[in-house]
Amino acid sequence: MRVLILEDNEKTRKALVKIVRSCTPDGEICDFGNRADAYMCAWEKEIDLFLIDIVLEPQRKNDNSGIVFADSMRENVKYRLTPIIFITVLSGLESQLLRRVHCYDYIEKPIGDGEIIRRRISEVIEGINFGNKHKQPAGGGRFTFIQWMIRLSYQIYRQKIFYERSSTRCFSCRHTVRR
Repeated sequence: MRVLILEDNEKTRKALVKIVRSCTPDGEICDFGNRADAYMCAWEKEIDLFLIDIVLEPQRKNDNSGIVFADSMRENVKYRLTPIIFITVLSGLESQLLRRVHCYDYIEKPIGDGEIIRRRISEVIEGINFGNKHKQPAGGGRFTFIQWMIRLSYQIYRQKIFYERSSTRCFSCRHTVRR
């Protein structure tokens, strides 16, 4: 399990590292305070989960450089379905980010004791572990997180949009889901 944390505030970044470490003691955590270093890491390694702050340059007016980073990750085929959790002080962007970036969750700061983040990370780890145990028979490779999320007798049809919102979690993907 490899997690990339992109957070400009060092104190928050260290807290996120501690939370992730509690969920995956053997996992690799790549934490960065700027996009350039995070880009390099993402291209050199295979990331399983992104934790991204939206406002990475608070001195810039209307900064959304974390969204720009997430958009660029989605442009890469290997990260089209990789879970992204936004952790930010901004509110009201959930629906936009679900449609645009297909994030797994959107958590508003302050992160408090980190229990919400810990639960979301545990869900992602469970999904990845399930996928690693149940390889695709024909294509090889590991199941993606999205395949795990919709494994309960659903069929996936590409090029359509499925969107679900619950009171505790948001989830979207570029697929139609049919029962």
